[in-house]
Amino acid sequence: MDRLLKSPWFVKVAAFLIALMMYTTVHINDQQANEDDQSLTDSGEQIFKNVSLDVEYDNNKYVLLGNPDTVGVRFQGSKSDIMRFGLQRTPRAYIDLTDKGAGQYDVPIKFENVPSGIDAIPRESTVNVTLHEKKTESFPVTVQLLGEDDLPKGYIAGTPQAEKEEIEITGAKEMIDEIAYVRVFVNVADEKETFTRQAKVQALNKSFDPVDIKIEPDTMNVTVPIENPSKDVPVTIEERGSLPDGYELKSITSSQEEVAIHAPEKVLEKLNSISLPVDLSNITEDETIDMDVPLPEGAFYASPGKLKVKIDVEKTEDETSTEPAENETVSSKTFNDLPIKVIGLDDNEEASFNSPNEGVMDVTVNGNEEDLNNLSEENITAFVDAKNLSEGQHDVKINVDVPERFTFESHLTEATLTISKRTA
Repeated sequence: MDRLLKSPWFVKVAAFLIALMMYTTVHINDQQANEDDQSLTDSGEQIFKNVSLDVEYDNNKYVLLGNPDTVGVRFQGSKSDIMRFGLQRTPRAYIDLTDKGAGQYDVPIKFENVPSGIDAIPRESTVNVTLHEKKTESFPVTVQLLGEDDLPKGYIAGTPQAEKEEIEITGAKEMIDEIAYVRVFVNVADEKETFTRQAKVQALNKSFDPVDIKIEPDTMNVTVPIENPSKDVPVTIEERGSLPDGYELKSITSSQEEVAIHAPEKVLEKLNSISLPVDLSNITEDETIDMDVPLPEGAFYASPGKLKVKIDVEKTEDETSTEPAENETVSSKTFNDLPIKVIGLDDNEEASFNSPNEGVMDVTVNGNEEDLNNLSEENITAFVDAKNLSEGQHDVKINVDVPERFTFESHLTEATLTISKRTA
């Protein structure tokens, strides 16, 4: 075999055979191409177009669904006819439903404005469409606000006003009958002033799912008032408790006489003033305290939110009244189990003592011996002030009143009581 491959005659014969095969292959391909060209020349030219599809039907009675806007069409004819057709003619494709009532139909596509000598061949010979009974109905329009919880603090959305209170919708009867609500949705998040915005109109069924129906126009303008309601009210100071013995209140004033309360109108209507509760029980010198402005229920904030309260006190020790005369003998007298009264309760409230258990205390009174002999329990009052206390348990200061020229001592200075609604 190796000797054969090395032979010059063998190599020449093999080369000739390979060349002959290549020539035959090329000749066959050229002949096939010529045959294809001849076939196209025999059948003529062709062009493809997308043509608008018209539908002829009684649109006063029916709504058409399912029809395509265009159809793909192959136009075939001689080269010269096709050239003229492409330059001069605009063909029309249509389907005819003028004699049809409500229902589903498979309709053939027809053509107009196509010259003789040219064939119009649609990609699909028919289209499937449905005629629905037509219905028109008016619906009230409701504006639905979104994002109200994301309005800036103190701002509220007022009643929105849509461009139209009702809208007329035309469509297939089955879809019109499915409509339960017509809504316009407007997002008010982060808004600080009244605005007007174009919003989309949506038809919804009873389950609040969208109904796939064409609405014209499908948008309308909606105006939404954005308000920041407030009211200037006077500031009053509510004194709680009493100054320690030997001190007198000279003045108590707030840094501002009025504050602005930001709240909904229904809260502001009932609001006449703001009260600052100031506890005097531990005040023994002039003080200025910072206080948060208390907000009524439902209010957003106050402006300003803090006030300074200035308290001026004076020491009132009267040596002539507390020191015994030269001929007076200083003595003391203890009153045991003195009842502690509760004052300041509303008519529908009652209080019970947690500590001391029985609501009684021991008080030692100091003074002239002769005067003490004439002093009885009726001349001494121990009490706690429950004014403005809410329901529940509270620790309150015990106040003791004794007649002038006497002083008192007691190891018990505070009581714990529970406030509750009075049962009928």
